[in-house]
Amino acid sequence: MEDNLKKINEGFSGATKNFFNLNFIKKDQDKFIFSCSFPDACANPMGFVQGGMISAVLDDATSIAMISSYENKKAPLTTDLHVLFHRPLDVDEAKIEVSLIKMGNRSATAEGRIFNKSNKLAATLLHTAQPVDAPSQ
Repeated sequence: MEDNLKKINEGFSGATKNFFNLNFIKKDQDKFIFSCSFPDACANPMGFVQGGMISAVLDDATSIAMISSYENKKAPLTTDLHVLFHRPLDVDEAKIEVSLIKMGNRSATAEGRIFNKSNKLAATLLHTAQPVDAPSQ
């Protein structure tokens, strides 16, 4: 599975993945660890990362983990995203941890958590999707 993540990390060049400089770092037990960095364009009027930007990077990270778990044969067609914001996130580097909850034939669920530079939890995303055949590359 880690080889699949590396392939996706190197081969997937989606605009949002590149915008957030989202990179797979490693798989640590059952967690997929990613790094990301937010450009200044992500700032809200208070100077923190805008909530939609946090949601977008967590959507990408959980999607990459799901695709990898399906060995690149299935892709998540999102049915819903639930986001909890715990504290403001500075426009800077952050760490993301993704846990796969359920990877079935009809539905998939993953949890993504984003941490600030002090390793404090900033937001949690619950991502539910319908696995569909991956588009041919």
